[in-house]
Amino acid sequence: MGKNLHYSIRPFIEEALNSHIAVKSIESIELEDFYAYKVNRIGMSSLIVVLSDDYYFGTSSLYCKPQILSDGGFFLIARPEASGIERNLPQERLGIGKLGKLLGSLNREDFWNYSPPLKKKK
Repeated sequence: MGKNLHYSIRPFIEEALNSHIAVKSIESIELEDFYAYKVNRIGMSSLIVVLSDDYYFGTSSLYCKPQILSDGGFFLIARPEASGIERNLPQERLGIGKLGKLLGSLNREDFWNYSPPLKKKK
């Protein structure tokens, strides 16, 4: 369901989180079907990050989201080769996206409203 990830993905994500200027610490959360972390931030509330192993993150992925995200958090599309929806659900205080979006959202208290900057056309 959510634990079919290459062995190198979790250490890479953990290193990125631990190196972020807004992160105080991360704590692993034991879930049966998903990898998850509690991200403690400096001067802001903590947030829950759950890793998805889907190759395509779609509405069915959202339908199967773990209960721990019912009060908000970030559903991380953890596979680098994955595709699918990257969006915010403000009414659920939920952010959905890849690692770059997660890292950008850590700088905001309202992380669920973060949108990455648009790429400039050349």
